[in-house]
Amino acid sequence: MSELAFIKIDPNSSVAPYQQVREQILSAIAKGKLAPGTKLPSVRALSGTLNLAVNTVAKVYKELELQGAVVTRGRHGTVVQATDDRGEQEVSDAAADLARIAQLWSVDEATAVKYLRAAFSSLPR
Repeated sequence: MSELAFIKIDPNSSVAPYQQVREQILSAIAKGKLAPGTKLPSVRALSGTLNLAVNTVAKVYKELELQGAVVTRGRHGTVVQATDDRGEQEVSDAAADLARIAQLWSVDEATAVKYLRAAFSSLPR
């Protein structure tokens, strides 16, 4: 668990615990604290360390995998994925921030996507 010893859950935060964990892992990857190839603790180990439900940590790992930040290799565990494009990682992080803020302010997904499209359309071509 030493690789993820930096993760702290703020029980008073309006951000859900799984989002706090996901955002902290994404930030560590972006800052190079978690290098490509770093093996993450098992879902059970991390959930025990953080005092979270196993399903909560499994959701974190699943979302990280969908974002391309990690890859799960069956019995070999979950490892940080190498990213060739820093820009893609930044956009992925920004998308996670947009989703979190939209949820915080009770803005539904369709409306958040509408604002994102409007932002793209206002960019110079």
